[in-house]
Amino acid sequence: MNSSKSLAGIFLSIIILFSISCTQKKEKASDNQPDTIPMALKSLNERLKKNPQNIESYYERANWFIQNARYGEALKDLHAVMKKDSLNPKLYSLLGDVYLNLGKPIQAEEYYSKALHRDPTYNDALVGLARNYLVLKDYDQTFALTAKAITHNALNPKAYYLAAWAFAEKGDTLSAIKNYLKAIEQDQDFFDAYVQLGILYGKKQPQMAEGFFKNALRIKPNHIHTMYLLALLYQNTGQTDKALSAHQSVLAIDPNYSPSMFALGYIYMADILDFQTALTWFDRVIQLDEKNAAAYLNRGYCYEQLGIKNKASSDYHRALNLQPNFQKAVEALQRIGEK
Repeated sequence: MNSSKSLAGIFLSIIILFSISCTQKKEKASDNQPDTIPMALKSLNERLKKNPQNIESYYERANWFIQNARYGEALKDLHAVMKKDSLNPKLYSLLGDVYLNLGKPIQAEEYYSKALHRDPTYNDALVGLARNYLVLKDYDQTFALTAKAITHNALNPKAYYLAAWAFAEKGDTLSAIKNYLKAIEQDQDFFDAYVQLGILYGKKQPQMAEGFFKNALRIKPNHIHTMYLLALLYQNTGQTDKALSAHQSVLAIDPNYSPSMFALGYIYMADILDFQTALTWFDRVIQLDEKNAAAYLNRGYCYEQLGIKNKASSDYHRALNLQPNFQKAVEALQRIGEK
C-alpha cells in the first residue's frame, strides 16, 4: 500500500504549486483541437479586428492567453496597451499573473505592487500577490494580503482559498478546512476547494471526502487526477470493487495513466491475491516507465508468489539498481535466499 500512497504523495506535491488560474488553463488547453482556433479566442480576435482601439478587449484576450498558458501572446497584448492605459491597475495585475505563472516571483511581485500603488484595494492584485507569497512560503504575507482583500471585498472565495492553502501548509488543518468551506460557500463551483477538502477529509472522514471529490467531478467530470484520488480513497478504505471500477474509469479516459495501472496491480496483488493479473498491470507500468523501482519490486513479488524465482530475482535486482538502498528490495532478495 505504501507504493500506492507514494504515488498520491507525488500528485499532491505537484498540486501544491497550483494556482487558481493555472489549473483551469491546463484543462482548457487540453480541450483545444490541433490547428484550430477556439471559439472564445476567435470571438476576441474578431472584436479587436473591428475595433483595434478597444483596450478592454486586449485585456480580455490577454486573460484568455494567461488561462491557456500562452504567456508570450498575453505579454504582447498587455504591452500593446501599456502606453494607452498605464494608470490601470488591471494592466499590472495581469502582468503579475503572467510572471507568476512563468515561475518568476520577483517580477510578479514588482507588477502586483505597481497595481496596488495605483489602487491599494484592487482585489486581483491583492489575491495575486498573496498567491505569489504562498509560492514563496511566506505565510505571514499571504495571511495579511488575503485578510486585506477580504476586508475590502467580503465575497472573496479566492482569498479564502489561498488562506486555507497557507494554513494547510503550516499544518493547521482545522483553519484550512474552515477557509476552504468558506470558499465553496461563496462559490459552489470552486473546483480546487472541493478537491482540497476531499484530500483533508480523506483519512478521518472518508464519506465526507467522497462527497467533496464527487462535487469536484460534478464540475469537471473527466478530471483525471481527481478521479484517481477518489479511486485511491476507495482503495485505502477497503472498498475494493469501487476502487477497481474507479481506476478503470480513469483508464477509459487516459489509457496511459500509469498511477491507476499501478494501483490496479497493487489491488490484484495485495487485496485479491490474483498475482497473474497483477503482473499484467505492473508490466504496463514498466512499459511506460522503465525506471519505476516500485513497479519492479511488486512485479518481482508477483513472480515470487507464482514460483518463478529467477524472474523475481531479476526484478528485485532491477529495483535495487534503480533505487540504491531500497530496503524492501534488499529484504525481498534475502527472502528468496540472495544477499
